[in-house]
Order: sequence, then C-alpha cells, then structure tokens
Amino acid sequence: MQDPSDELTLYDLTRQQLQEALVGQLPAEADLEGTLTAYAYWVCMIVSKQGADWEKTLHDYADIALRRATDESEAQRREVALLRRELARAHGPVLDVGAGWGRLAPLYDELGLQAVYVEPATLGTQLMRRDGLSQIVRCVGEALPFADGAFLTTVIGWVLHHDDSPDVDAAGIMGEVARVTGPGGMLLSVEPLRTEFDQEKWLGLLTTAGFEVNTVERFFETETSRDEIEHHVLAVGTRRASEVRRQ
Repeated sequence: MQDPSDELTLYDLTRQQLQEALVGQLPAEADLEGTLTAYAYWVCMIVSKQGADWEKTLHDYADIALRRATDESEAQRREVALLRRELARAHGPVLDVGAGWGRLAPLYDELGLQAVYVEPATLGTQLMRRDGLSQIVRCVGEALPFADGAFLTTVIGWVLHHDDSPDVDAAGIMGEVARVTGPGGMLLSVEPLRTEFDQEKWLGLLTTAGFEVNTVERFFETETSRDEIEHHVLAVGTRRASEVRRQ
C-alpha cells in the first residue's frame, strides 16, 4: 500500500481500486465517475481523520457504493438541477463553503459564474488545484478570511449536519457566512436531515446567523444504514440587513 501521508497518491490508488470493484457492477443510471470521485474522497478522509484501516474502509465503501450509488446519483442530479435554477439569478463571484473536491465547479462553469472555493481539507484543495481551479482558500468555515459583505451569493452544502463533530461549530460557521454575505445576498444551503439534525435545528442556524429563509424544498428521500429516513433539502435565504447575531 502507498504511504498515506501522500494524500493525492492515496486518493488515486483508492479511486483505481474502487474502479476495479465497481466497473460493470453498477446500473447504467448510476454516475460511475461521480461515484468513484466521491467515494475515493470519503475513504481517504476517513483514513486521514480517524486513522481507519485503508483496506477495510475501501472494502466497506465499495460495498456501500454497490447498494447506494444509483440513489445517490439521482439525488445529485436533483440537487444540481435546483441549484442551477437558483444560481441562474446569482450575482458572482459565488462563495462555496465546504467545497470538497470542487463538486459544483462544473455547474458554476456552465452558468458562467466565478467561484471562490473554501475547503479545510488538504486533499480537497489539492484535487481542486489539479483540476485547474484557481480561487481556492484552505481554511475552516469558522474563520473565513474575507471582508464583511464581500459576496452576494453563498453556497454551503453538506456541512452543517456535522455539528455533532468536535471539530465543527455550525453556529460559528453560519456566523462567518452571514458576515461575508452582503445585505440582500442569497444563501443556498443543502443538508441531509435526520432525527439528530432536523429541519428546526438547521433553519434555526440560518435565521439566528442573520438570514431570512424564503423557501425550503425537499428533493430526495432515502433510507440510511440505520433504517432511518433521510431527507435531502435545499433552503434558499436572503441576508438580512440587521447585524449578525452570534451565538
């Protein structure tokens, strides 16, 4: 096995191994390339952050992909369609908080929007640079290095539900998102909602930070490995002109 300290090498090896396990095994409606990218990233992040065994994690996630890739591909298509609709009226540049490996970069390019990608994980920033993205900032969402009101459109997806993690302060992140989003600016927030992170908690984070929530749209429903229903939801908000309230 490759040295896990070389994150890009480990990612490439993981993606290759997943490809060997999944090619010819997924239905045609599953997005193979998207699945390989996402699952290789998730495996490497778990190995890096939790010290998990690489081979076991790889095997486990290959099995998960076989069961879930079709649903996840459909969820991704629906999410991108909704974001495309909302971003069609966006004023750039767009701030993408928790950009991962640059998952939404093709959508921004399609719409002719410039984006600034914020991601705390080294692997994510390395992958984005390798893919030719330029405006990449490696930092945590709780300390965004931008001026007050610097952006009129902010996207934050699949970040806030990690609030139960000791290294994620969802209220702190939203306070910073509100600070750097100008009055009247648009917020697009996507989260998977479950019992431990429900709609009330999620929307409370947005409104407390200083956003008016205009619409909430559920676009996908799936069952988790714990037999719990998970709802994928988009909230569209507007930055209020009042001062940010910090928790």
